[in-house]
Amino acid sequence: MSLIDKFERRAPWIGFPHLVLALVAGQTFFYLTGMLGLVDTSRLGLAMDLVHSGEWWRLVTFVFDPPVTHWALVAFGLYCFYMIGGAVEQEWGRAKLNLYLITGYLLTVTAAAIVPGSWVDNYFAGGALFLAFAYLNPNYVFYVFMILPVQVKYLALIAWVYFGYLFFTQGLPTKLMVLAATGNFLIFFAPTLWRDIRTGRRHMAGQAKRRSEQREATTAGPRHQCSVCTKNSDTHLEEDFRYSADDRCYCGEHRPKKPVAGESS
Repeated sequence: MSLIDKFERRAPWIGFPHLVLALVAGQTFFYLTGMLGLVDTSRLGLAMDLVHSGEWWRLVTFVFDPPVTHWALVAFGLYCFYMIGGAVEQEWGRAKLNLYLITGYLLTVTAAAIVPGSWVDNYFAGGALFLAFAYLNPNYVFYVFMILPVQVKYLALIAWVYFGYLFFTQGLPTKLMVLAATGNFLIFFAPTLWRDIRTGRRHMAGQAKRRSEQREATTAGPRHQCSVCTKNSDTHLEEDFRYSADDRCYCGEHRPKKPVAGESS
């Protein structure tokens, strides 16, 4: 049992219900109120220098900071987040999912504290949840643009490549956000990844051994082959091959009339 599983058993209080739904509802609320001009959404995001200036609520509200994009994309993104969260909760259980989200939150806040002047939102936390979903359900199919079926493992590969691109091309704040998201994933999945790698190596070694044995068997040729015709023990399984005193092999049709020494194959 991993340390995470042990902690989950010792801290059942962490399994408070409907966390993903609360995040979706909060982002929906602030998106609508921001669009109507009732709330200034610029006061939701996390910037540690502003927290130090007294805007402490940003430590909480940044998880509800809605994306700034078209309402249809927001609706689709929040639906996917809710669906993915529900699938991961079904696989893990409520407590472990909550622990995953809380760990991502703590890593994000830590990254923001390292660069106090940086602006932090919840984009990368959503990415970490997507990576978890893709690893647990690699063959799940998303319909890109509503028509193109793509297994989620390939979308996750694109996400990993994109994270790598951001890490190597962007500044320190973005690098830290990428590390927070991928670090969250690795904390929970490193033991499983290592086990899968070891199992995969054993599987590949077994396959290589079987292929080698097949090549050797093919190279060696048939065990018995008539010295007169082309019949052999591979193509004529029911044939009774016998050997003469001079070690020549004969099938039943071409066997010499004199008694043949040796035994049937």
